Amino acid sequence: MDKKLNKQQLEAVRHENGPLLIIAGAGTGKTTVISERVSYLILEKKINPSEILALTFTEKAALEMEERIDKKMPYGYTQMWISTFHSFCDRILRQEAIHVGLNPNYKLLTEAECILLIRTNLFKFDLNYFRPLGNPNKFLSGLIQHFSRLKDEDISPNEYLRWAQGQKATLRLRSGIENKNQKDDKDEIEKNIELANAYEAYEELKTKEGVMDFSDLISNTLSLFRARKNILKNYQNQFKYILVDEFQDTNYVQNQLAQLLAGEKKNITVVGDDDQSIYRFRGSSISNIIQFKKHYPKAKIITLTQNYRSTKEILDRSYDLIQNNNPDRLEIKEKIDKKLKPAGNIKGKEIEFLFTDRVENEADLVAEKILNLTEKEYDFKDIAILVRANDHSQSFIKAFERKRIPFQFLGPGRLFQREEVKDLIAYLKVLYNFEDSASLYRVLTMPIFNLESVEIASILILAKKKNYSLFEALEKIDESFLKEITKEKVNIIYEMIKRHLSLIPKETAGQILYYFLQDSGLLNQLVNANTNKDDIIAKNIAKLFDKLKSYETEHDSATVFDIVDWIDLSMQVGESPLAANSDWTENDAVNILSIHSSKGLEFPVVFLVNLVSQRFPTRERQELIPIPTEFIKEILPSGDFHLEEERRLFYVGMTRAKSLLFFTAAQYYGEGKRERKISPFVFEALGSENVERIISALKPKETGQLSLLNWEQAQEKKDLSNTKQITPITYLSYSQIKTFDICPLHYKLRYILKIPTPQSSAQSFGTSIHSTFRDFYQNWLIGKKLNLKEIPFLIEKNWVSDGYQSKDHEKKALEKAKKLVFDYLEKNFDQKNLPLSLELPFNFNIGNLKIGGRIDRIDSLGKNKIEILDYKTGTNIPDEKSLAKDMQLTIYALAATEVNDKLLHKKPEEVVLSLYYIEEAKKLTTTRTGKELEEAKKYILKKAEEITNSDFKCSGNRFCANCEFKILCNG
Repeated sequence: MDKKLNKQQLEAVRHENGPLLIIAGAGTGKTTVISERVSYLILEKKINPSEILALTFTEKAALEMEERIDKKMPYGYTQMWISTFHSFCDRILRQEAIHVGLNPNYKLLTEAECILLIRTNLFKFDLNYFRPLGNPNKFLSGLIQHFSRLKDEDISPNEYLRWAQGQKATLRLRSGIENKNQKDDKDEIEKNIELANAYEAYEELKTKEGVMDFSDLISNTLSLFRARKNILKNYQNQFKYILVDEFQDTNYVQNQLAQLLAGEKKNITVVGDDDQSIYRFRGSSISNIIQFKKHYPKAKIITLTQNYRSTKEILDRSYDLIQNNNPDRLEIKEKIDKKLKPAGNIKGKEIEFLFTDRVENEADLVAEKILNLTEKEYDFKDIAILVRANDHSQSFIKAFERKRIPFQFLGPGRLFQREEVKDLIAYLKVLYNFEDSASLYRVLTMPIFNLESVEIASILILAKKKNYSLFEALEKIDESFLKEITKEKVNIIYEMIKRHLSLIPKETAGQILYYFLQDSGLLNQLVNANTNKDDIIAKNIAKLFDKLKSYETEHDSATVFDIVDWIDLSMQVGESPLAANSDWTENDAVNILSIHSSKGLEFPVVFLVNLVSQRFPTRERQELIPIPTEFIKEILPSGDFHLEEERRLFYVGMTRAKSLLFFTAAQYYGEGKRERKISPFVFEALGSENVERIISALKPKETGQLSLLNWEQAQEKKDLSNTKQITPITYLSYSQIKTFDICPLHYKLRYILKIPTPQSSAQSFGTSIHSTFRDFYQNWLIGKKLNLKEIPFLIEKNWVSDGYQSKDHEKKALEKAKKLVFDYLEKNFDQKNLPLSLELPFNFNIGNLKIGGRIDRIDSLGKNKIEILDYKTGTNIPDEKSLAKDMQLTIYALAATEVNDKLLHKKPEEVVLSLYYIEEAKKLTTTRTGKELEEAKKYILKKAEEITNSDFKCSGNRFCANCEFKILCNG
């Protein structure tokens, strides 16, 4: 137990049983309390990790909580249930969906993929109003969001339809005189009936296609638990304690799910702060936290008010602001004191308000203030610029470039918006339509092709003069006046594009893009990455290929046309995978980020900028197709809901500051000639008299041209990643150790840079067989008794087609796989001795190093002994000496002895380790002693240190000849 916990924190951590609401104000140590409570339950109350369910709002929060708990665990674990609501439900449905007639191997669709699904089947929907003939795709995004919001409010298609038809029946009962209002009502009711029918059709289409969207994960899990009380009971019995983080940001169905799982025991702890509820645009319901005591009348409430972050001045002014949300706050409703008090009782400096005429001068004032601060006691990395919207950052970015202030924009990190990824998307668009001159222009300007601006301009002049598309200009490049060497470069690009165009009918977009990396020289360039910035570029390209691979796996067709349509649609709806990022906290640069992105962070100095009406608070944005108000379960506040949410967001921004807080505003923004009013939140925080005094005392800076001195060419921004930072290895698996031992360069390319490579036929073959064994035994474990005649169907369902040289090659491999699986099961399957576990993930710690992996299968041998079995599809069978030193089996033995779990947690002599070579039908068995396991720990720690300090040179190993990276290696 952490001795530094204060009285309220300690009380929250040691709470025994029953519902608990922890109201954790900003900077009061919320994450510490949650992780300490989980640790307390495991270490002091002897609760098994698998009996605790911790649900978080984001993946980042789940990882942070898991890492904190990891450090406190003296042993490893297998099934710690720390995840987001969506990940938790996905895990449940993969195991249990079969019980309600859903496909447990469903594909999970993004919003863009949902739109594509409807677009492809649009004329199967009985739409009239919502499918205008002139633009049939107009409402697709709105429909998807509408259906998702209905799921958030726990409304089924039948409920929607009954309600809409009820509205129609009510209208008929009214006066027979049709006036304009009745006509409008009739039109609205017809629209609602159309939407209800479309909702039902959409649900049926997803079931038929075996797909789900993100809102289905929680909705279908709720349906499962409601329909199958026995399954719900199993999970209620398993989870003795439930914790929900950021409870103020949960929506209605998430709250329903948590309450269902808590059951009669009601051992549920929720942590949150109603004053920091800022995600209503995602469907969150602040009334969940407001109504918690109503649902659990005997709930204990613990309020954390000791703030370990900010000065008294910042906390007092923040409190002045947020009280304007009364009486719709917990403080009023529960009659508690939520005023935050600084732990160090430091008064601090007053909040400073910077006010000027134009936004450009506002940015300059901020830049000058930053230069002042960094001359004295602060580093650039201590400072944050918090914006209400990401596009509000542009004037500050330009000012910092002019003033040579290093900065990093910590925006949403959208992968598809990264320059290196946009280059590759542009190339795919050229293949999609070779007359897309804008995309081709971007390709030509890629540094890898080394074409100078004047050379590209000459090509454009040729295209314009001859009325060619840019692609035709490349074909006719001999008509230009370019040097021969430039014509040769252009011809190489043109021939490459032609070559790749010819591959479109035969290859996936991912494979063609991989050829582009090879043919252009980009792949080779990625290997020579020698700065953190280069590493991030490589990782982002690898992430793009991961997404393409996932798309290929989950869709029947992944041509260039399919992929470009998917990416275009994703970008239109603002959807993109997250890009890779460096450890931004190590960079000495000013941080620019949105207030939403700043949640959970803190900075010594904070600037809240652009504090004027229509910017902060923003105008309320209405949903394209709002759901009927009758369906909204949330108890709405008495005040202006949108204004209260904006005020909470302002409060979050203020409470990110540790020492200094600045408000800034200007009179004019953009080309606007209308003077903007200062945000009402500034007056609420500082007091009207103070603000008026500041405004009258400060004569706004005169409008005029910026000094020429300010326009001096900005030197390249301080390279935030010029030198490689040595980051200690914190996680290792057997595969990583094995790869590093074979070749350090291979390790770097595969696990650090994650350079994409095509999957080999051997990998595809092995994956297919492993998945088939898993599904066969899994069906038996849940009571579905498959017979051996169903093996061909199972193999085909799990078959991975990647990497085979030809259709004949793949066909022979498929037949071989069917025979191998059938022969194995015919010889070894015993329905009386089913496995204890299949594909069991595990984690355990050796010092500060986490070791992870997955065990294919665990069998019981009786008398508390287990056998760990690993399937092998290769033919390289080890001798007895090699088997005794096999590191993979050693790590399995460590997991079996280090992990504190009902299934594992064995003594070394209780663990038998086996490899089964399927093709040879041969099983090899060994064991490990306690002494051998201790030696293995030392070896693994030494290996982690070796990897940390490696220069990652090629080993020149005998495997080099067949290495997938050989084209990149000079070893």
